[in-house]
Amino acid sequence: MQKNKLLKLIFIGVAVVSIVSNLLMGLAIYFYPGGNFIDNMEEGFGTIYGALSDLGRVTAYNGESNLVSRVLYTSAISILSIAVMIFYSIIWKFFQERKSTKWLSIIGSLFGVTQSILYMVFAFSPADIAFSRHIMLIYVSPGFLIGSILIYTIVFFIAKDFPRINAYSFFALIIIAVMFATAVTIGSIRKDADILMFHASRRLGHTLFNFIVTFNYGIQAIGAHLHVKKTFRDKK
Repeated sequence: MQKNKLLKLIFIGVAVVSIVSNLLMGLAIYFYPGGNFIDNMEEGFGTIYGALSDLGRVTAYNGESNLVSRVLYTSAISILSIAVMIFYSIIWKFFQERKSTKWLSIIGSLFGVTQSILYMVFAFSPADIAFSRHIMLIYVSPGFLIGSILIYTIVFFIAKDFPRINAYSFFALIIIAVMFATAVTIGSIRKDADILMFHASRRLGHTLFNFIVTFNYGIQAIGAHLHVKKTFRDKK
């Protein structure tokens, strides 16, 4: 009984953290001094050419200190990374009874925990003082993110006793990720593409995708909470 109550509290906590993380990220955008890779003197974050990683810079593009925005940004990613790490450290245990989901869930959780660690390192790797590490993590981290989501999408669909909200929300996230990746690929190979518009759409798409991913983990936590609640009720 105590274990089930603890699990329910943990999953509710993860859901709350996802909301708080998005709020902190929104505040980081609000307090960003200004400037981007196209226009150093543009005021504020800018929805066209601004990138979320700009929020983690020690010094904003316009030359001003970025302390407030950076603290909010790193806090948002840090608490979310910890919450997601806890989520993946627990969720795999619900799928050990079936051979078809046992190893998939373990591998998915390994991917999930790894991506959490990488994103936390990324948060503390400002582009203006740790450029090489920053760029490396930009290319490496998404692979573990998509890998964990894809694997658990399969697991959730196989495990029919788990809430469908988990399966469908992760499946929708995969579709969004594929659409975003396709758009970026097409934009990068088209010779007649407006390079500035390409970068603008890529950065805006990446910003929106990150907010959606964060919100999606809240949905995952709520689904897991409902599963624990139902399991506990059925055992009474």
